[in-house]
Amino acid sequence: MHRFLSCLLGALLVLPSAASAQDAVKSLPQAYKVQFENPFVRVVRVHYDAGAKLPTHTHGAGTTAYIYLNDSDGIVFRHTGNRTHVVNRQPVKAGAMRVSVGQEEAHEVENRSKTPAEFLRLSITTDPAGATGMRRIAPTDSTFASPQITVMRLSVEQHDTATITAKQPALIVELPSGTTRWVDAGTSATIENHEVPQLSLIRIDFLRSEEHTSELQSRETI
Repeated sequence: MHRFLSCLLGALLVLPSAASAQDAVKSLPQAYKVQFENPFVRVVRVHYDAGAKLPTHTHGAGTTAYIYLNDSDGIVFRHTGNRTHVVNRQPVKAGAMRVSVGQEEAHEVENRSKTPAEFLRLSITTDPAGATGMRRIAPTDSTFASPQITVMRLSVEQHDTATITAKQPALIVELPSGTTRWVDAGTSATIENHEVPQLSLIRIDFLRSEEHTSELQSRETI
């Protein structure tokens, strides 16, 4: 009986920390909001207020691309669970990107800056095809390619129009607003700029594996 009560007490003590490590979109909707989602990608808009401290939450495993929408000082990520370490994210510039492949992680977040941090978090659901590691993409880098995605920077002059034709499914991100537009494979999208001197765009093409294509086709027939 004593052993049973001890085990029960131990389980109850563990529950609060386990319950607190929840999917960020569900547990912290003020900081993480789903902006767009389909079978290829989930786009979450992230906002950290100046001085914000976020409790433990989780992010899933896989390939993630980050698109930074404003200049931001370093952010502190305190990892919890089985991998306890602290990561100090370097300051970033608006328009910069980072692409990384990793495991599921749970962490706390602290924005020690006097300014908010705003960025898009793209969880890419296609087959990583052996992609590994992490790559930083500066605002001056015009292209990037991996087995999973290709990235290209585009611009549209004021009072001009650009037609984007996609052989592969593509996501278009406007900077610095973070507005997104999806372009299905084999279709085109027209981007007009009547407001700013030069509209900056990031185009991300999703390279489909045969397995992913078959999965999509099976979903369409259900």
